[in-house]
Amino acid sequence: MLYGLIGEKLGHSYSCEIHEKIADYHYELREIPREELADFFAKRDFKGINVTIPYKEAVMPLLDEISDTAKAVGAVNTVVNRGGRLYGYNTDYSGAAALVRRVGMPVKGKKVLILGTGGTSKTLHAVAEDM
Repeated sequence: MLYGLIGEKLGHSYSCEIHEKIADYHYELREIPREELADFFAKRDFKGINVTIPYKEAVMPLLDEISDTAKAVGAVNTVVNRGGRLYGYNTDYSGAAALVRRVGMPVKGKKVLILGTGGTSKTLHAVAEDM
């Protein structure tokens, strides 16, 4: 796998269709059982991957470097392999913040309801706090 998405169950994902329409590379879905996650990362046999349920938090100790945003959020959704070193990022943060700004939704001084407890809910919590 050069580029793709990893997660436990990916039948719901449209990531292949999206990436193959906007990019010039093959994008692969790879379902990985929890007990095989560490081995997958130890092999470092990819260039860049997206991470989804339930591994956004579980991958963090398997990486060499983690961006400040991903550390603050406590979740990684993108991993880039640069010369055998794995770098983790949270691109959901900037996407969610851009969406809130674009729709003009004021957050400051408001109560925000976030449903869920996974990596994305942590990201949305951090965006709401920072805004």
